[in-house]
Amino acid sequence: MTPRPAAIFTTVRSALTLSPPEQTVCDDVNRLHLLVLSGFANQTLDTAEPAIPRPAPVLYAARRGTPQPDRSRRLTAAPPEQILVQAPLHPNWKPLLGAGRILKANVFPVEHHVTAGDIIDIQMIANPTMRDTPTRKRISLSAPDEAAHWLHRYLTRSGLETSPHHIDPGERVCMTGTRTRTGDRITAHYREMTARSRVLDPELLVHALAQGVGQAKAYGCGLLRIHQVR
Repeated sequence: MTPRPAAIFTTVRSALTLSPPEQTVCDDVNRLHLLVLSGFANQTLDTAEPAIPRPAPVLYAARRGTPQPDRSRRLTAAPPEQILVQAPLHPNWKPLLGAGRILKANVFPVEHHVTAGDIIDIQMIANPTMRDTPTRKRISLSAPDEAAHWLHRYLTRSGLETSPHHIDPGERVCMTGTRTRTGDRITAHYREMTARSRVLDPELLVHALAQGVGQAKAYGCGLLRIHQVR
C-alpha cells in the first residue's frame, strides 16, 4: 500500500512542575510512574510495549538536573524537576495540585501536520537495548555507536530517513526504583538522544509519535518530540 503523502498527529500534553519534596520522592522511577498515572485515575491506560494495535499509551519525559557519577563512576540520574506527559485522554491534576505535590500543571493540545519530505529535529529520552541471545533478556547498550545504530533503526521503522552523523546518542545514565508489590529493585538506563531526519512515510511517523519508541516507557522513555525545520 502506498503511504499517504501527509498525516496529522493530535494529542494532549501536560507540563508539570514537581514540588521539592516530590522531586525527592520521585527519584524512585516507580514512584514517578505512579505519580503520572494518578492524573488519569479511573481511565483505561496502558504503558506497556504494544504487541498488537491498541489505544495510545501514556508517555512522559522528565527534565532532570545534571547526572552525577557514583562510586563506580557510573552516571546516575538527578531527581526529576519537571515532567512532560502525553496521552490521548484529558488528565486531572487537581488532586496533586491541591496536595502540593505538583506546583504547576499546564495542559495544552498538540497538533503536528507532517508531510513527506519534511525535515524534522527529534528529541527523546530513550532506553537503547538489545535482546541477549542465550538468556533472551534485554540488556542496555553501553557503547555510544551501538545506541546511535539502535536509534537509526527505530527511526527508519518510523518512516524517517536519517544520516548517522545527524544522530547524537547522548550519555548513558542510570535510574533506579523499587517495585511496589514485590519490592524488587528496578534499574534502567536512558540517553537523551537527538537526530535530524527527513520524513518518508508520514503515517508511520504519526504512529511512532502516538505509541512511543523502544522500551521502558513506564519509566519515562520513548516520547518523541519533534520540531519541523523551516
